[in-house]
Parts: sequence; C-alpha cells; structure tokens
Amino acid sequence: MVHGLPFMEKVDGVCDGCQFGKQHPEWFPKNQAWRASNPLELVHVDLCGPMQNESIAGNKYFMLFIDDCTRMVWVYFLIYKSDALNCFQKFKSMVELQSGLKVKCLRSDRGGEFTSCEFNKLCEVEGIQRQLSMAYTPQQNGVVERKNRTVVEMAKAMLHGNGLPYYLWPEAVHTAIYLINRCPTRALGDKTPFEAYSGRKPGLVHLKIFGCVCYVHISTEVRQKLDAKSTKGIFVGYAICEKGYRVYDPATKKILLSRDVVFDENAAWVWKQMSDEQGSVINHIEQYDMSNDSSQVTPSRGHDHFQSPRTSDISSSMRNTQAFDHTPLKWRNLDDVLAQCNLCIMEPEKFDDAAKDESWMKAMKDELSMIEKNATWELVDRPTDKPIIGVKWVFKTKLNLDGSVQKNKARLVAKGYAQKPGVDYNETFTPVARLDTICTLVALAA
Repeated sequence: MVHGLPFMEKVDGVCDGCQFGKQHPEWFPKNQAWRASNPLELVHVDLCGPMQNESIAGNKYFMLFIDDCTRMVWVYFLIYKSDALNCFQKFKSMVELQSGLKVKCLRSDRGGEFTSCEFNKLCEVEGIQRQLSMAYTPQQNGVVERKNRTVVEMAKAMLHGNGLPYYLWPEAVHTAIYLINRCPTRALGDKTPFEAYSGRKPGLVHLKIFGCVCYVHISTEVRQKLDAKSTKGIFVGYAICEKGYRVYDPATKKILLSRDVVFDENAAWVWKQMSDEQGSVINHIEQYDMSNDSSQVTPSRGHDHFQSPRTSDISSSMRNTQAFDHTPLKWRNLDDVLAQCNLCIMEPEKFDDAAKDESWMKAMKDELSMIEKNATWELVDRPTDKPIIGVKWVFKTKLNLDGSVQKNKARLVAKGYAQKPGVDYNETFTPVARLDTICTLVALAA
C-alpha cells in the first residue's frame, strides 16, 4: 500500500510505551461467577451512605446482607460506620439460629469498617473465610453493589412519588427490601428469595401503597370518652417483629405500630409551609385527592421545603384559628417586641461611670440609706495598727418577666478577697442571720 517501508520483524514481549499509553482494565467474564449451593455459604455485604438527611433515629447509613444462594436480603441502619461490626454480629447470630446453618464466607470491599482488627479477629475466631474485592473494583462484589443501586432507586421513587420528606428514607429503604424479598429474580427462576430461604410462599394480600393516608385505631385504654377513635397518619411500611403496619404521625413525628389500620390508597399528603405576618412559619398538612385534575395543589417532589405564599394570600380564618396570644398587651406590637429583644443593657463597671447617670446615683443613695437604717456598720477613724478591707460598688439591672427594666440596683460590698488567713480571714462584713433564728421562725410558721 506504500513505498519505502522498511522490513519489520515481529517482536515478542511487553512494550513499555504501549503499556503506559494504552493499558486498560481486564474485562469481566459473564455468567462464570461461582454460585453458592447452600444458604449462608457465601454472604455479600456492603455499606451505603452517608445520606444527606438523618433519619428520625439519627441514622445516616444502611448495611445490606445478601445470601448468594437464595438472594435473601437483610438491611441494618447505622449512625456511624464503626457500628458495622455490631450489625454483623447481630446478623450472624440471627440467621444462624433461624436456619441452623453457619456463615462460611463473607464477601465485601476493602472499606475500613470491614478490614478493622476487631472485624478480622471475629472472622478468624468464628472460622469465616474472607473475600475482599480489589481496590476500585466494585464489579468483584457486583451482587450487593447492584442491589444497593436498586434499593436506593426504589426508595427515591417512593419518596419522590408521594412527596414525603427525606428523613423518612429508612422507612422507604426497609419497604423496598421487604418487597424485593417477595419479588421474582432471574437468579432463582420461578422462586422468590423469601421462598428460597424459608421454604414457604409469601403472601401479598396485605401490601398497600407506600405513603398513602391511613387511619390508626386508638385503643379505649388510652383515650377519653369523647376523644376521636382514630388518628390520621401516613403509611410507611411493615413491622419487623410484629404482625402489623408502620404509620408515621406528622403531628407527633413518631412511628406508630398497629394492626387496626384503615387505608385510603387514593389519597396522599401535601406538605406545605406558610408564613404569617410576623415572619413565623406555620407548618400544616392538607389532604388532597390524587384523582383530582392538575389544577389541584401538588407537593414538590423530593423536598421537605415548599414555596411559601405571600402574607396577603393567607386567609383571615387561618389567623383567627391560631392559639391565643398570652403576651402582655403593651408588648403585642411587633416593633416593640423586636426593640425589646435588641435592647443592649450597659451596666457601669465603676463609680465614676455610674455617677454620670441619675438613675444609678439614686440606686447608690438608696443602698446607703438602707445600710444606715439597718445599722450595718458605723464610721470610725481609720486605725493604724489594723489591716484595712476596702469596699466597691456592684451594679445590676433588674428586669421584669417581659424583659423591660424594673430598676437599677447598687450594692456596696467589702473586698473579701483582700482578707488573709490567720489575720482577718474569718471576719465578716455583712449582717448574717443566725441559724437558730431561722429554725425558730420556721417552727412558729409550722
């Protein structure tokens, strides 16, 4: 095809330039991965997080365990990564007791939570074989890595699809795992992971739409005669150790467990935040019918925050239904409240500063009058053979309950720190009531 090309011989070996410029990762063979033939023969584990929002319990991470044989999935929620060892110990004790088998092999990445000395020591003592993936090679632990993505995307879809706040992500993750264990998978053919692990077919008649409105019955033992017999909440999943449902109560921000639940699967919740005239935020929840047209107010997807309407849009009926204002009448004006909150009280540090203010001068005169009235001390000539203890003025502003200034208080006190042990350390310079007198007064009052 060309002229002048020199004769080129075939060279065997490795070329440095080619390796530096064109080396690529090795490809992963398909359908050649080893599969466990018995439950717990190989367990995949991985940690996901931290999440951008803490859960109600303060969790930021979740840990997945997958049995390679049955593809059964377990999930644990963690506050810190260091809790991974404790979660593995709980998982190991539970599955070994339930199945009567032993965890034989554990496959994970090289995260610090899985390679710590305590984790390695536990595996050595229990005789558990470790399989660690190479650095930056998540494909070697692809079973749990892919499941992580599936779980996160399912949880996001459930939260965004119903406009739920992000701090309910553990409920969505737990519900996603609950459904995955009862759904078919190509790895098992005509079985679900739940049936492959437990040996019985799962029932699906109890499944409900995640995030729908529901009503939880209130037992007669915890309500009064005329109280409502149910409370409204949001369905967020299925109980772990109980045969019932998990319902989130937005009013108390708590999870309720109950079997007596009535579901309205065609309704959801709209979370809104509205600002009143004084800039305070009023959180309220409105129920809306999902079958309404697009002109109906709809929740923003995936966020706790909603656009606040203008103050003029707030109906007067909502203002009238607010709780009674117990603030004193003279402070109910917003400007007065803000001015009072921003008040900076400057108390004088010494007599020269206080003498410039007539109110502080009056306070000092009142203190001297009280001292003379109580005969606290009498003026004498300064002795030459006795140590002298000086005095100083202490100034304090007294406030009312609403933050307004009640009065200026001045105290004339002795410099007790100038006293020396062995000289005048035990002498006092303030009238002190005897304990016997106090006891007598208390006895007379009784």
